[in-house]
Amino acid sequence: MKILVLNPNTSKLVTKKIEDAVKKVARKDVEYVVEQIEHGPEALESYHDETLAYPYILEKVEKANAKGFSAIVLAAFCDPGIEALRERSAIPIYGTEETTLSIALLLGNKFSILTEKKHKESVKRQHVRKLGLEQRFAGVRALNMGVVDKVLLSEALDEEKIEEFEKAAEKVGSEVVLISVETREGVQLRDIGKIAAILRYEVHQ
Repeated sequence: MKILVLNPNTSKLVTKKIEDAVKKVARKDVEYVVEQIEHGPEALESYHDETLAYPYILEKVEKANAKGFSAIVLAAFCDPGIEALRERSAIPIYGTEETTLSIALLLGNKFSILTEKKHKESVKRQHVRKLGLEQRFAGVRALNMGVVDKVLLSEALDEEKIEEFEKAAEKVGSEVVLISVETREGVQLRDIGKIAAILRYEVHQ
Protein backbone atom coordinates (compact mmCIF):
# COMPACT_ATOMS: atom_id res chain seq x y z
CA MET A 1 0.00 0.00 0.00
CA LYS A 2 1.30 3.45 -0.97
CA ILE A 3 -0.31 6.59 0.46
CA LEU A 4 0.15 10.23 -0.53
CA VAL A 5 -0.07 12.62 2.43
CA LEU A 6 -0.69 16.00 0.83
CA ASN A 7 -0.17 19.38 2.48
CA PRO A 8 -2.52 21.66 0.49
CA ASN A 9 -0.39 24.76 1.02
CA THR A 10 3.17 25.74 0.08
CA SER A 11 4.73 25.96 3.54
CA LYS A 12 7.81 23.75 3.77
CA LEU A 13 7.75 24.08 7.55
CA VAL A 14 4.20 22.73 7.76
CA THR A 15 5.09 19.90 5.36
CA LYS A 16 8.04 18.93 7.59
CA LYS A 17 5.79 18.91 10.68
CA ILE A 18 3.29 16.70 8.84
CA GLU A 19 6.06 14.31 7.81
CA ASP A 20 7.34 14.09 11.40
CA ALA A 21 3.83 13.28 12.62
CA VAL A 22 3.29 10.62 9.94
CA LYS A 23 6.59 8.92 10.83
CA LYS A 24 5.34 8.36 14.37
CA VAL A 25 2.17 6.50 13.36
CA ALA A 26 2.91 4.89 9.97
CA ARG A 27 2.84 1.10 9.86
CA LYS A 28 5.97 -0.62 8.62
CA ASP A 29 4.06 -2.32 5.82
CA VAL A 30 2.74 1.00 4.45
CA GLU A 31 4.76 3.17 2.11
CA TYR A 32 3.98 6.88 2.32
CA VAL A 33 5.04 10.05 0.54
CA VAL A 34 4.55 13.51 2.06
CA GLU A 35 4.26 16.35 -0.43
CA GLN A 36 2.96 19.91 -0.71
CA ILE A 37 1.36 21.75 -3.60
CA GLU A 38 3.75 23.44 -6.04
CA HIS A 39 2.09 26.86 -6.05
CA GLY A 40 -0.51 28.73 -4.02
CA PRO A 41 -0.89 30.21 -0.53
CA GLU A 42 1.39 29.36 2.40
CA ALA A 43 -1.57 29.03 4.75
CA LEU A 44 -5.27 28.31 4.25
CA GLU A 45 -6.82 31.02 6.43
CA SER A 46 -9.89 31.82 4.32
CA TYR A 47 -12.14 30.52 1.55
CA HIS A 48 -10.15 32.76 -0.78
CA ASP A 49 -6.92 30.97 0.16
CA GLU A 50 -8.58 27.60 -0.42
CA THR A 51 -9.84 28.71 -3.84
CA LEU A 52 -6.33 29.75 -4.87
CA ALA A 53 -5.01 26.34 -3.81
CA TYR A 54 -7.68 24.21 -5.55
CA PRO A 55 -6.03 23.87 -9.03
CA TYR A 56 -2.72 22.79 -7.51
CA ILE A 57 -4.36 20.33 -5.11
CA LEU A 58 -6.25 18.80 -8.02
CA GLU A 59 -3.02 18.54 -9.99
CA LYS A 60 -1.42 16.54 -7.17
CA VAL A 61 -4.48 14.28 -6.87
CA GLU A 62 -4.48 13.49 -10.59
CA LYS A 63 -0.74 12.71 -10.50
CA ALA A 64 -1.22 10.42 -7.49
CA ASN A 65 -3.88 8.50 -9.40
CA ALA A 66 -1.58 8.14 -12.39
CA LYS A 67 1.37 7.00 -10.24
CA GLY A 68 -0.55 4.15 -8.64
CA PHE A 69 -1.05 5.44 -5.10
CA SER A 70 -3.59 3.51 -3.04
CA ALA A 71 -5.05 6.52 -1.20
CA ILE A 72 -4.57 10.20 -0.45
CA VAL A 73 -4.70 11.98 2.91
CA LEU A 74 -5.52 15.68 2.62
CA ALA A 75 -3.54 17.07 5.56
CA ALA A 76 -5.44 20.23 6.50
CA PHE A 77 -8.26 20.67 9.00
CA CYS A 78 -10.60 22.23 6.45
CA ASP A 79 -10.65 19.51 3.76
CA PRO A 80 -10.33 22.05 0.90
CA GLY A 81 -12.30 21.05 -2.19
CA ILE A 82 -12.67 17.45 -1.05
CA GLU A 83 -15.99 16.82 -2.83
CA ALA A 84 -14.59 17.94 -6.20
CA LEU A 85 -11.36 16.03 -5.63
CA ARG A 86 -13.28 12.82 -4.96
CA GLU A 87 -15.17 13.31 -8.22
CA ARG A 88 -11.85 13.34 -10.10
CA SER A 89 -10.13 10.54 -8.17
CA ALA A 90 -10.37 6.79 -8.62
CA ILE A 91 -8.67 6.21 -5.25
CA PRO A 92 -9.98 7.14 -1.78
CA ILE A 93 -9.30 10.64 -0.43
CA TYR A 94 -9.43 11.10 3.32
CA GLY A 95 -9.91 14.62 4.67
CA THR A 96 -8.28 15.37 8.01
CA GLU A 97 -11.30 17.25 9.34
CA GLU A 98 -13.92 14.70 8.29
CA THR A 99 -11.82 11.78 9.56
CA THR A 100 -10.98 13.49 12.87
CA LEU A 101 -14.62 14.28 13.60
CA SER A 102 -15.60 10.70 12.76
CA ILE A 103 -13.05 9.38 15.26
CA ALA A 104 -14.24 11.91 17.86
CA LEU A 105 -17.69 10.35 17.69
CA LEU A 106 -16.21 7.08 18.90
CA LEU A 107 -14.54 8.68 21.92
CA GLY A 108 -17.46 10.45 23.58
CA ASN A 109 -21.05 11.58 23.37
CA LYS A 110 -20.14 15.04 22.06
CA PHE A 111 -17.12 16.78 20.55
CA SER A 112 -15.79 20.34 20.40
CA ILE A 113 -13.44 22.09 17.97
CA LEU A 114 -10.55 24.46 18.71
CA THR A 115 -9.64 26.76 15.83
CA GLU A 116 -7.08 29.52 15.28
CA LYS A 117 -9.16 32.65 14.68
CA LYS A 118 -12.59 34.03 15.52
CA HIS A 119 -13.83 34.17 11.92
CA LYS A 120 -13.26 30.43 11.57
CA GLU A 121 -15.83 29.59 14.23
CA SER A 122 -18.70 30.09 11.78
CA VAL A 123 -16.80 28.11 9.14
CA LYS A 124 -16.45 25.13 11.48
CA ARG A 125 -20.16 25.28 12.34
CA GLN A 126 -20.95 25.15 8.62
CA HIS A 127 -18.69 22.11 8.19
CA VAL A 128 -20.37 20.33 11.11
CA ARG A 129 -23.82 21.00 9.58
CA LYS A 130 -22.64 19.76 6.18
CA LEU A 131 -21.50 16.49 7.77
CA GLY A 132 -24.79 16.10 9.64
CA LEU A 133 -23.16 16.07 13.08
CA GLU A 134 -25.02 18.92 14.79
CA GLN A 135 -26.61 16.66 17.43
CA ARG A 136 -23.18 15.56 18.65
CA PHE A 137 -21.52 18.99 18.41
CA ALA A 138 -20.76 20.77 21.71
CA GLY A 139 -19.27 23.93 20.20
CA VAL A 140 -16.24 25.67 18.73
CA ARG A 141 -13.76 28.05 20.34
CA ALA A 142 -11.18 30.31 18.68
CA LEU A 143 -7.69 30.44 20.18
CA ASN A 144 -7.13 33.79 18.43
CA MET A 145 -3.71 32.84 17.11
CA GLY A 146 -2.36 35.02 14.31
CA VAL A 147 0.56 34.43 11.97
CA VAL A 148 2.90 36.53 14.16
CA ASP A 149 4.41 34.71 17.15
CA LYS A 150 6.42 37.60 18.61
CA VAL A 151 6.36 41.33 17.87
CA LEU A 152 9.75 42.96 18.41
CA LEU A 153 9.51 46.64 19.32
CA SER A 154 12.34 49.07 19.88
CA GLU A 155 12.25 51.00 23.15
CA ALA A 156 12.81 54.06 20.96
CA LEU A 157 9.26 53.67 19.65
CA ASP A 158 6.60 56.09 20.95
CA GLU A 159 4.74 54.86 24.04
CA GLU A 160 1.42 55.32 22.25
CA LYS A 161 2.56 53.06 19.40
CA ILE A 162 3.81 50.44 21.83
CA GLU A 163 0.42 50.36 23.54
CA GLU A 164 -1.34 49.99 20.18
CA PHE A 165 0.83 47.00 19.30
CA GLU A 166 0.29 45.43 22.74
CA LYS A 167 -3.50 45.64 22.38
CA ALA A 168 -3.44 44.24 18.83
CA ALA A 169 -1.07 41.42 19.83
CA GLU A 170 -3.28 40.39 22.73
CA LYS A 171 -6.22 39.89 20.38
CA VAL A 172 -4.34 37.38 18.19
CA GLY A 173 -2.26 35.64 20.86
CA SER A 174 1.09 37.21 19.94
CA GLU A 175 3.82 38.18 22.41
CA VAL A 176 5.30 41.68 22.48
CA VAL A 177 9.03 41.97 23.25
CA LEU A 178 10.65 45.35 23.92
CA ILE A 179 14.26 45.55 22.73
CA SER A 180 16.68 47.92 24.42
CA VAL A 181 18.76 50.27 22.27
CA GLU A 182 21.68 49.54 24.61
CA THR A 183 22.40 46.32 22.71
CA ARG A 184 23.78 45.82 19.21
CA GLU A 185 20.59 44.06 18.14
CA GLY A 186 18.54 46.89 19.62
CA VAL A 187 20.45 49.47 17.59
CA GLN A 188 19.88 47.40 14.44
CA LEU A 189 16.15 47.16 15.15
CA ARG A 190 15.94 50.91 15.75
CA ASP A 191 17.77 51.64 12.50
CA ILE A 192 15.58 49.39 10.32
CA GLY A 193 12.31 50.94 11.49
CA LYS A 194 11.87 50.01 15.18
CA ILE A 195 9.41 47.17 14.44
CA ALA A 196 9.99 43.52 13.48
CA ALA A 197 8.25 40.19 13.93
CA ILE A 198 8.95 36.49 14.36
CA LEU A 199 6.38 34.44 12.48
CA ARG A 200 4.80 31.14 13.46
CA TYR A 201 5.17 29.93 9.88
CA GLU A 202 8.13 29.87 7.54
CA VAL A 203 7.84 32.21 4.53
CA HIS A 204 9.36 31.48 1.12
CA GLN A 205 9.74 33.93 -1.73
